Amino acid sequence: MSLGTALFVLTDQKEIQKAQQEFVSRLSEICDTKIPVKLGYKGGYEDCSIFWSKALGLWFYSRKIAGSRYWNAFGLSQVAPRKNSMLSIICEINPPIRGFDRRVQGAFVQDHEGHIWLVHRGRIGGGRPGIGRRLFFENYQGKVLEIEGDRFAIIGDISSAAFVERVKAFVQEIERIKSLAT
Repeated sequence: MSLGTALFVLTDQKEIQKAQQEFVSRLSEICDTKIPVKLGYKGGYEDCSIFWSKALGLWFYSRKIAGSRYWNAFGLSQVAPRKNSMLSIICEINPPIRGFDRRVQGAFVQDHEGHIWLVHRGRIGGGRPGIGRRLFFENYQGKVLEIEGDRFAIIGDISSAAFVERVKAFVQEIERIKSLAT
């Protein structure tokens, strides 16, 4: 399966919710453990329970932020994070709950065959000078497409067998790009 040019961003709340549920389901399937931790971010932290996959060395957390977006936070760890430890987020892939919102960095797009793809707008954070959208697109080694007048990094088709590996590769790529700013 390859992406053509006939792509459109999902904006319907029910379609986005369905895609988000499939996204989380695909990731949850490969996880071994749910671990209570503290997720650190600029300005604070959140007590939550992450899903961790030993096989992938990947953890994620997902929740809905009412009226705004789905918060999908990711990190890498070859060993299971300790219970109640503080974890730093490597990247977030946050689609809006509804509509077309350039303030959030994730989105679901649909191709002409009906496949749903996860994409990212490239704005990355990290609390350090120089980390942002420009650094991302100057250094991103994956596929980039313009869709509806916006630039997106393609992560993967959520129904593909390789989807979870594509998500991990994207998280690793973000980690690599952020390291360039140090």
